[in-house]
Parts: sequence; structure tokens; C-alpha cells
Amino acid sequence: MISALSVVAAALVAATPVTTPAGASQDEIRAYWTPEAMAEAVAASDDPHPDGVSWTYGTESVRNVGRLFMEIPGGKKATCTAAVVEAANRSVIATAGHCVHLQAVGGWMKKLLFAPAYDKGTRPYGTYVAKSVAIAPAWSEREDHKADFAFVTLGPDEQGRSVQNVTGGRPASFAPVPGEKTALGYPFVKPYDGETLQYCSGPTTPVNDNRLVGGEQLTPCRMTNGASGGPWYARTADGKDVQVGVTSARPKEPGLENVAWGAMFEGTARELHQHAEQLK
Repeated sequence: MISALSVVAAALVAATPVTTPAGASQDEIRAYWTPEAMAEAVAASDDPHPDGVSWTYGTESVRNVGRLFMEIPGGKKATCTAAVVEAANRSVIATAGHCVHLQAVGGWMKKLLFAPAYDKGTRPYGTYVAKSVAIAPAWSEREDHKADFAFVTLGPDEQGRSVQNVTGGRPASFAPVPGEKTALGYPFVKPYDGETLQYCSGPTTPVNDNRLVGGEQLTPCRMTNGASGGPWYARTADGKDVQVGVTSARPKEPGLENVAWGAMFEGTARELHQHAEQLK
């Protein structure tokens, strides 16, 4: 599993994926996200507590993880985390559903741009504009956190390359994988600034809360906003590193301040991934 210990490079109704166009040309979106615009991207709330630990195990093993920039309805810039997952079209990232569609801000995010291995303003593997987004109706219509994941199909980089050909990717597992998990993300809210990759690693337990039935809880982990959508990795019994979910939320109620919640991939996620990887 990707960690400090080992560095490696209620039932849902079957989902009908929702696809939305980027709303502008790839060149226009890439031009929109200047370094200055990226610096303006903000998270949705404030939390002064320290969370997570800086990733210090080299960039090669996590170069498929990056920052996802978006414009929310109304023009405000925002940021989440996403990761490249293996796909037939070699152009798919996984992130949180609320990073691409959120009713509280008016629905669909716009001008999505992925910057893998982003670090202190650098974009060593180029940038990739979102072409389409697949989310479950359980998220877009009801915001059921069990379905708080999305699979985004990307266009090529500035040199015409597919993202997986440049950064590699990890397979997604749509069945439970027991044991330790590692969550990675770019938390933005203080004491962080979104400029470097952070992580939490350790055993997980089932979420005992109706807001995320079927989710898993990682303790200790207090990465702030901006880490949403970041990958949760696990190692299978045969030694394969796989993505099993994404960071969905960090509750703030007493007794829960030191945990992160992950939305785990399952049958609905599998359908969304299959839809995303069929797109060109």
C-alpha cells in the first residue's frame, strides 16, 4: 500500500451516468487557469486545526494524484483533489461527487482542470481539461454521501497525450479491501495552502452514521477542505495497490473531529467508471 510503511510507485438503485460538457474549449479553459487564477482557488469553509502530514516519500509513486480546479456557479474558483485510475481510454480520474456537482452552490461545476503532481505552483506533467463527468443520481438528486464519487473523462494535455500515458494510474477496486488505508489530498484551508500533497495512513473502521452508510472512517486524519476527492489506497492480499474510494467529508461534531470519511467504491462506482472509460 502507498504509505509511510511501503512506498510503491441501504442498497443503491443502479445508476444512469450523467454527462455534462465542459462549457468552453480546452484552450479557453487552460488559458483561464493561469497561476494567478489557481492561487485564487479557495475551499468552501475554514478550519484552523492542523491535519495530515506532508508526503515526503518522493513524487514518482504518487504522480497520478493531483489538484482539480473548478469554477463554481457564480464565478468563484475552488479546488479539490483527484487521481488517475486505470481505464480503457487512459483518460479517467476519480474524485468526489461534490467536487463536480453541489446543490448548495447551484449544481454543476465549470472549467474543470486537472494538474497531476501539482506542487507549489508547478505542473510537471501538464494539465488536462475535463470533457465529461459521470456521477450517480443518488448524488446529483439526493446528495447521498454513499455515492459521493465521480469519474471524470479528460481531454489530452498540451502535447496531445492521454493522462494515464503520462502519469500512470492505479486500478480501482469495486469490492471491499480490508486493512490499512492511505488517503492523499491537497488540503487548502489553514494551516494548509493547497500547494503540497498531504496524507493520512492507518487502519479504518466502518462509518457508524446514517450520513455515510457503507463508508469507512480513517483515524487520525484531519485534512481540511481541498482534500475532498482525494484517493484512498489499499493493498490487496496479492500485493496489488488499488484505489478503493475517495475522501468525502470530515465531520466536525464532538468526538468526530479527528476522523476523515471515505466514500467506498462499489457497484454504482463500477458502472460510472465503465461509462467514463468508454468515452473518447
